[in-house]
Amino acid sequence: MKPAPPSVPDYLDFRSFLKDWFRYRKEIQPGYSMRTFASNPALGISSTSYMTNLLKGTRNLTQRQRLQFIKALRLEGAGAEYFDFLVQFNQAKTIDEKNYFFSHLSKYRGSQAKILLEKQYAFFAKWHHSVIYNYLGLDKADASPARIAKHLAENLSAPEVQESLELLLDMGLIKKTANGYGVTERHLVTGKVFQGQVAKEYHREFLRLASIALDRFGPERRQFNVLAFSVSDKGFASVKQRIDAFLQEVREIVDRDEDMNQVNVLNIQLFPGARIP
Repeated sequence: MKPAPPSVPDYLDFRSFLKDWFRYRKEIQPGYSMRTFASNPALGISSTSYMTNLLKGTRNLTQRQRLQFIKALRLEGAGAEYFDFLVQFNQAKTIDEKNYFFSHLSKYRGSQAKILLEKQYAFFAKWHHSVIYNYLGLDKADASPARIAKHLAENLSAPEVQESLELLLDMGLIKKTANGYGVTERHLVTGKVFQGQVAKEYHREFLRLASIALDRFGPERRQFNVLAFSVSDKGFASVKQRIDAFLQEVREIVDRDEDMNQVNVLNIQLFPGARIP
């Protein structure tokens, strides 16, 4: 029995779809390769290195190339439209652009965007949703949007806070109580989709808040450290494991904690400063 071709609405990354599409074509046509695909006159690609760089994420598709790929992949109707929006969603440079194209993806019935991320994406699209969510877990948290706004690390309007409250209620993360709001879950865990699609902008927002905190709060209210070091690939992997273990320990401390009266943000950054090939 022949394998079924991958369905593009099942994807939130057009590069992942392309990789699976090539794998499918090779299964039904053993001699098929990226070189075969790249030689399609409709694409106008001069070499297979373009495809390699595209799948690695170092090259993007232009508007004209999106249409050429749709023809070469033989996508039609809703599948063609979804692929077009998906490419633009993945290549969007700002969170507003991502929100715009994601809203189009989520309109397709049965799409991965609609099933998995319609609410999760909205939650992680703005930093204050998660901060307000954690604020509502504090004892004696205010219920008024205007009063909540005054407690946050960065100024927000009452309508922005109200928007967060409505989203959190819709997601089932908070509930209305006699005194205002209460959280239904203490902690959130994100998966691979969040890491691949939304994390960059989310992390940038909190790095921006960290930069503000450096001047806004005194040393007794913050902790900033920098450690530059040389290490092997094996040592680097060990450092990452220790960071994961540390984060788990922090979660356990928070789980056991009582009488919470503050919301804190912990940013940990580990990135290359230099490397010998």
